[in-house]
Parts: sequence; C-alpha cells; structure tokens
Amino acid sequence: MADSSYRIVHRDDGTFAVEIVRVGALPQTAGGFKTEAAAQGWIARDQRLRTASDPFATAATKRWRGN
Repeated sequence: MADSSYRIVHRDDGTFAVEIVRVGALPQTAGGFKTEAAAQGWIARDQRLRTASDPFATAATKRWRGN
C-alpha cells in the first residue's frame, strides 16, 4: 500500500517483528513471530484487510446483501 510501509526486524531473542508506518498515524510494531515467513504472512494479511471493502464479509453475506 502506498500509505503504509512495513519492515521486518530480526530481534536479539531470535524472533521477528514487523515495524509498520502509516501516513497520519504513529509507528507501530507487531512482534512475536517465530520465523521471517510468519512475519511476511502477517504483512500480506494486514495489507489484504486494509484494502478490502468489508474484510469480514463472506461470499454468502455478500449475496444476502446483494453485493
């Protein structure tokens, strides 16, 4: 996303964290990932949720609402 940047950080204890910077918001850190792949997966999921019009809608609820 253009308004967000993500950076994976390898911590001294062997875990990984994701530093998130969003325009108009304070920087945040999501931590506790055992692998870099897990951190990358979290980033992909966060990006999908931020770009979805209704991230919690299922196909069934979209049909019910007429979307």
